[in-house]
Amino acid sequence: MHRKHSWLWIVALSLLLTSCAHDPDAGKLRVTVIDVGQGDSILIETPTGHAMLIDGGGSNRDDEGDPRHVGLRTVVPYLRYRGIDHLDAIVLTHPHADHVGGLPDILREVHTDTVLDGTTLPFPSPAYAAFLTEVRNRHIPYRRVVRGTHLDFGDGVTADALNPPTGLPYGTATDNATMNNYSAVFLLSYGKTHMLLDGDAQLEAEENMLAAYPNLQADALKCGHHGAANATSDAWLDRVRPRYAAISCGLHNPFHHPNPATLARLKAHGVQAYVTATDGAVIFVSDGARVTATGAVKRSE
Repeated sequence: MHRKHSWLWIVALSLLLTSCAHDPDAGKLRVTVIDVGQGDSILIETPTGHAMLIDGGGSNRDDEGDPRHVGLRTVVPYLRYRGIDHLDAIVLTHPHADHVGGLPDILREVHTDTVLDGTTLPFPSPAYAAFLTEVRNRHIPYRRVVRGTHLDFGDGVTADALNPPTGLPYGTATDNATMNNYSAVFLLSYGKTHMLLDGDAQLEAEENMLAAYPNLQADALKCGHHGAANATSDAWLDRVRPRYAAISCGLHNPFHHPNPATLARLKAHGVQAYVTATDGAVIFVSDGARVTATGAVKRSE
């Protein structure tokens, strides 16, 4: 999880991706699954320059101090490299520390118009409390995400929340599995293309969404729960039929993500999979007609 060379990696990535001043992705939809170690952070950049961040990375334990500052060490430098000093929105998929831990620093450093929170159940954690405190202190407009939440960026890009549903179909326990299943899941659409961003949604949430959305399909998929065995089922892949998939996880993480069974399912379904732990940041780009995918950099720690 520790990233003492994160800033050096960001600089190297910048040099690798910008050997010339022209941005080849200008005027397109660009989605970057940022390498934040064992966590999630996804930057969405629309064709006319709108930007939204989903999650901010962070520690996967509330009692870890420095690792949650991945927001300041990794995400903020990446935003600056991309020329972003203003976010239309920050979305928190759910309140686990590896998704929310970096957000307070990001909120302090980057002007944000609105915050959307996928948290369904009360969740008493220091990382989540710090996030809510920062939102209140900065008087940022705040609202919950539920199925049906619709965002329109005004340039052909829309984002629709498919999860969490109204009600409490996954129960009221605050264990990890339940909280994961209540993750906000967004379908990002541009022209004829779609990208599905799964948060930490597990099998129960996938089944619920399959029942609610019989025509669900996406060109690219950010796999749920860091590539764990309890997400990205055969049924999910049969319906979604992605060409590309990204898995966000840390190198040598203690959970052994991604699970070999998940990688095997992706391969069996003909999906080209990228893993941030080995491929660096994963970048999906859409021109409205097709999606391309690249891993930003091969690296070792």
